[in-house]
Amino acid sequence: MKKLMLFAMVASLLFFAGCEIKTDNPDNPVTPLSGNGLFSVSESKQVRFALGNLEYDSINGYSFATHQYDYGGDFGWGTGSNPTLTSTDDADYPSFDDWGNYIGGGWRTLTGDEWYYVIWDRADASAKRGAATVCGVHGMILLPDNWSGGTFTAGFNGWSTNVYDASSWSDMEDAGAVFLPAAGSRYGTELDDVGAFGYYWSSTPYYEDIAYYMGFNDYGVYYYDNSYRFFGHFVRLVQDY
Repeated sequence: MKKLMLFAMVASLLFFAGCEIKTDNPDNPVTPLSGNGLFSVSESKQVRFALGNLEYDSINGYSFATHQYDYGGDFGWGTGSNPTLTSTDDADYPSFDDWGNYIGGGWRTLTGDEWYYVIWDRADASAKRGAATVCGVHGMILLPDNWSGGTFTAGFNGWSTNVYDASSWSDMEDAGAVFLPAAGSRYGTELDDVGAFGYYWSSTPYYEDIAYYMGFNDYGVYYYDNSYRFFGHFVRLVQDY
């Protein structure tokens, strides 16, 4: 498995299929516009997703990745006030402190039930998710409730099922599509499964040292309850609509 040091995702200024891949962006505003799409996370609530994964550096604090296909940063569960914590001691992650609290603008982390609903329980859920490669980056696409955009094949049958360059992905994004990169997971200061698996935190605890997260690879999307809180997973915040 590929191993990388903490927050060292991919070399900056690489180009895949005409797309610039950037791992940090000091000039990126903290509260960019959320996406155009609306996603049901319960029978009575919809959200908009941020247009990039959360990231953090000691100089600029929290920001959002420039593009949806940038990896962003990996975080231990609920480390809003201590985003650089890499300890593997369960006792260092006693409760959830939402990263959205430190950004403002109503940003927050989805609960476990909300992740489950948007992926499995909303209308035509199975037709609105699938593996994809965007600008050379593997990941999962989620389509909004009322999708009427470009070409998309639902399902998980390898990363080559849906392939988009900068232009075609821009059209998808404008129509409300969300892309979650398969950025791997961190143990201590080392990342594994980069480009092969995506791991995204929920705000919901499962047990005293375990929390729910949403995970996927190119052959399926999964809902696990057995991730220790000290693992570094990725974060895609939402705003309630």
